[in-house]
Order: sequence, then C-alpha cells, then structure tokens
Amino acid sequence: WSSTFREDAVGHTHPEIGLILNNIACVHYELGDSKRAESLFQEALDLQREAFTTEPTFLKSVSTLLSNIAFLHAKNGLFPKALIELEGALQIQQEILCDEDNESDAILENIAHIMAIQKMQHGSGNMEEIT
Repeated sequence: WSSTFREDAVGHTHPEIGLILNNIACVHYELGDSKRAESLFQEALDLQREAFTTEPTFLKSVSTLLSNIAFLHAKNGLFPKALIELEGALQIQQEILCDEDNESDAILENIAHIMAIQKMQHGSGNMEEIT
C-alpha cells in the first residue's frame, strides 16, 4: 500500500500524504464507493489543515481537494455543502493565490451549475432561463 510506505518515509502530517489520500479517494469514487471516498477526502482535508503551509503548490492541492469534496457532495444531492466547499476553493484561488492559473473560472462555473440545479429542483423554471 503506497500511502503507508510514503507515510513512513515522510511522516503522517506531510502535505504529500493529503494529496495521495485525495487521489485514492478519487479512485474509490470512480469505483462507486462514495462512502469510502468521502472518508478519505475528509482524512486528506484534516491532514492538510494539520500540515498547513502558505506554499502555492500546497494551497493549490487544498483548493483541488475542496473542489473534489464539493463534486462528491453535489453528486449526492448535498448542494449547500458543495457550495461551501467550492467557496473555500474559490477563496484560496482568488485571495491567496491571486488566481495565477485562472482556476477561479472553473470554480465559478461549478458554483453557477450547482445553483442552477438547486433552482430547478425548487421549480424556478427551465435551465435556459437560469443560466
């Protein structure tokens, strides 16, 4: 199990461990195991909080992790939770990283998409009227 080997080499709170857990969570999600994916995403987020640094690569990985968690919440119909995670990812991109890679556009599109789905579910018309 590669994350255990890496954990032994760099330590449990090393930022790279959070990235590895994020990737493993994505695999579990793709295999249809949303519960395990959610657990691993949360573990990765907890590790990222513990290992916090202002290094841009680390912050980009936190933003990606938050976006992945948001995607999982949205797929499970938990739209308010998804929006909270996306807002966190957007804040990192805009306020801390100054959106060096124009990642904010994708995050804003995801926020708009989730808000549109919410409006559709609450009978606010068709998708063309909302978007």
